[in-house]
Amino acid sequence: MTSTAPRREQLLEAAADLFAGRGYHAVGIDDIGAAAGITGPGVYRHFASKQALLEQLCDSAMTRILDGAQELSGAGGSLAALVDLHVGFAVDKRALIGVWAREQRALSDDVRRSLRRRQRAYELVWREALTPLREDLTAEETQLVVTSTLALLNSTALVDTTVDPARLRPLLRRMALAALLSR
Repeated sequence: MTSTAPRREQLLEAAADLFAGRGYHAVGIDDIGAAAGITGPGVYRHFASKQALLEQLCDSAMTRILDGAQELSGAGGSLAALVDLHVGFAVDKRALIGVWAREQRALSDDVRRSLRRRQRAYELVWREALTPLREDLTAEETQLVVTSTLALLNSTALVDTTVDPARLRPLLRRMALAALLSR
């Protein structure tokens, strides 16, 4: 973690790494503060609670990925561009994807519902990109293929791997495109 990053960003990065590595419930505020170079109570100057940190992490993950997909869609982006976006996020923000995939159950029902609505909007962008390429699929099948492919990509954050990111990116890209386009 760079000491030049704003403290709030340091705390989010520390929390993401800790939550991804040990699980939300096994991490305390003191752990997060220590990882960011401050005392545990100092975290409260930036976040109201550990729950607020988790909410911010999940919101940040969904915002970044949804905004990126909508930008690609508005610019006529292809399915391959969406795959590249998600693969890049899964590789570069591995801890954040891990928190998103594993710790949503610790969120309040309201926050989880809000994130789920945005996730459906993200999946819609994917379905709209896939539909013209897979006219052999029904709408329900298209939804299943998209959701399953995203789950495949997200699950890589939960796998302990030493595969170099330079090799991981093209591997995940090929896997995702095969899942989306194989007949």
